[in-house]
Amino acid sequence: MLSQFFILSSRGDTIAFRDYRGDVVKGTADIFYRKAKGWKGSQAPPIFNVEGVHFIHIKRSGLYFVFTTKFNVSPAFVIETLNRLCNLFKDYCGILNEESLRLNFVLIYELLDEVLDFGYPQVLSTETLKTHVHNQPVPVEMEKQHHASFIGSSGPASNQKSVPSFAANKPIAVSLEQQRAQKNEIFVDLLERLTVLIGADGTVLRAEVAGCLQMKSFLAHSSEVRLGLNEDLVIGNTDRGSGSLGVTLDDCSFHEAVNLEEFERDRVVSIMPPDGESTLMNYRVSGDFRNTLPFNVFPLVEEGESARSSVDISLTLRCNLPSNCHAMNITVRIPVPKSTTRVSQELGASQTMEYKALEKSILWKMKKISSHAEQHAKFKVSVSEKSKTTRKEIGPLSIDFEIPMFVCSGLNIRFLRVFERSGSYSPFRWVRYITHSDSYVIRI
Repeated sequence: MLSQFFILSSRGDTIAFRDYRGDVVKGTADIFYRKAKGWKGSQAPPIFNVEGVHFIHIKRSGLYFVFTTKFNVSPAFVIETLNRLCNLFKDYCGILNEESLRLNFVLIYELLDEVLDFGYPQVLSTETLKTHVHNQPVPVEMEKQHHASFIGSSGPASNQKSVPSFAANKPIAVSLEQQRAQKNEIFVDLLERLTVLIGADGTVLRAEVAGCLQMKSFLAHSSEVRLGLNEDLVIGNTDRGSGSLGVTLDDCSFHEAVNLEEFERDRVVSIMPPDGESTLMNYRVSGDFRNTLPFNVFPLVEEGESARSSVDISLTLRCNLPSNCHAMNITVRIPVPKSTTRVSQELGASQTMEYKALEKSILWKMKKISSHAEQHAKFKVSVSEKSKTTRKEIGPLSIDFEIPMFVCSGLNIRFLRVFERSGSYSPFRWVRYITHSDSYVIRI
């Protein structure tokens, strides 16, 4: 059913390749890369056909994970298989990026041989494969990774209050000697992706949150984990939520292994966590987040005289986060007219600008913004010729960012407890909140 699987880097280099059926022409990796990179308009769709061969792919960490087939397969099934493969590689390698896959290529091929048989998926469970996979992972250096922190509570044997965010990027499969020295730890992430559309007059036209509760378990014994959410949490339009001022989720879904016996009454979920990373809960929230939106942008566009052939763009970025929060890795993308020839800038401290000539856009970058702070920038855009559409070609702005220890929905983890029958150990427990931008767009 599935003919080939391959992983490509952002440059088109082949990191891994397996041909399971031999019924597809050679060179499909090059065909896919040329087609994906040369797609007109925007990025290539997840599924497309070239001369009778279906290419089905996802993109993770800048890498392309691709299946090819000539059969009329279920697209949703293949996409789900790709996602589970990525999670499997992440569990066994510790982190999913080009360096980790290249260092662990022998382990990757062993996993592929166990997971697929003649193009048919067999087992995609991290826990089940542990008894069949024998190669040990090569760890990736952690110092260069992201430096956000996990905040949470730990067992009584430790005084630590936080560890680096890359502490969870450890491989599941380790040797017996490493297992003895390894801490019993469990990491829980409350992740939210924010989709916002703000009109030119400042009106919030759309605001949605797509969130998930992820758990990564490094517990040595099979233990029950109990996790408490907001007591005033409301799911949909239930009677309990009428007139309530608590946190309201439009809808949510849980992992099949989650026990929900106490959820309706106490908003507590319990699970015997499988090895590796698993998503306990997915949820969606929509509504008016006017008071909790992290950023406002105040643009001013001034057109010079026709003889000057230039446009001045002044931007003020205001951070509306609470006093104990800050945003990191902020990038403001500003589309400019197609006739732009040059861009000059006036920036404040700790700001950078990059002009993408092929994309005709300006990238205004900041490493960090504290709560209630403002950043200012001015760009002079030189154009070869002006027209009536020059002004309309500027914008809309889009913002990419990351906010540790903050979520817009108000969802909260009240407690995280681990119960082991013998009571012989106290595992370390780490909890992290983080918000990413999915599509944060502001019209000018």
